[in-house]
Amino acid sequence: MPERPSGQAAADHWSTYWARGALTSLPEDFRGNYDGEIADFWHSLLADLPESAEILDACTGNGALALLAAGYAHDHDRSFRITAVDAARIQPGRAAAEHADLAHLVDRIRFVDRTPLERFEAEPARFDLIASQYGLEYCDQPVVAPRLAAMLRPGGRLAMLCHALDSDMLATMRAEAGEYRQLDELRVSRLLAAWLSGQLASADFRRRLGRAGRELTARHQRKPSALYGYVLAMIRHVGAVDEAGLKASRGALDDARAQLDSGRARLEDMLAANRLMSDPNWYHPYREAGLELVDDGALRYRQRHHVGHYYVFTRPG
Repeated sequence: MPERPSGQAAADHWSTYWARGALTSLPEDFRGNYDGEIADFWHSLLADLPESAEILDACTGNGALALLAAGYAHDHDRSFRITAVDAARIQPGRAAAEHADLAHLVDRIRFVDRTPLERFEAEPARFDLIASQYGLEYCDQPVVAPRLAAMLRPGGRLAMLCHALDSDMLATMRAEAGEYRQLDELRVSRLLAAWLSGQLASADFRRRLGRAGRELTARHQRKPSALYGYVLAMIRHVGAVDEAGLKASRGALDDARAQLDSGRARLEDMLAANRLMSDPNWYHPYREAGLELVDDGALRYRQRHHVGHYYVFTRPG
């Protein structure tokens, strides 16, 4: 089976990301919470639940799916009891502050962070629905499958929307991975790290970073990207300020370096999770745990973007 992302290092760089207040792992695609056909998919599952259903959002991130369920409960006068768990240190309050229309929903959810799903404990047969979006494929399947199966009530469902090898998002990820490789060729992160550690004088730092900026500008003109734009804005700032201004920017530049390194680490996690999908039997541990696959298929967003593959299992009652 392909290697999967795991460990404390993975949790740490996702913790850094969620601390910025992002609600989803795809902020360029979803400015708010998931909507359109993605929301419709989850709403169709929520509609079939009992009035006071117990829901687990597994690998919740900053709570996007849990907030979607809480919003549905609010709008349809349901009393869902929602638990959201993640291995990272998550920031649902910060995310809600960035999306004021969701702030009133946070108190409807019990968040459990810094808890890998492999170690999450819950009463047997507790949940009516266990849901996960772009999450379970990051886990150790033979470990989590029997644990989740045991947590489902008879007749309960496990539903997941996962990465897929032929999704539009994977093509975007691969393109971004190429952009990071080009930044490596230009030594952007290394130059930042060398100056911040005092191994590179300011004049040398400006000169070398400026040369990288000129090359990056040409590449950005040929093929614009958000990543290139972010780096170029930082490089222009370094070139525009005087020595005192550069020293005053140390904190911001250290943050830029950390964001670049963290962003690349998250991208590598997502690509590794996609590689798991190359094994057509990757989800068989859930069947072996006694769950029955009752529905699966490709999900398209706005009728054209392939955003992943969904699987719905049930625990026979």
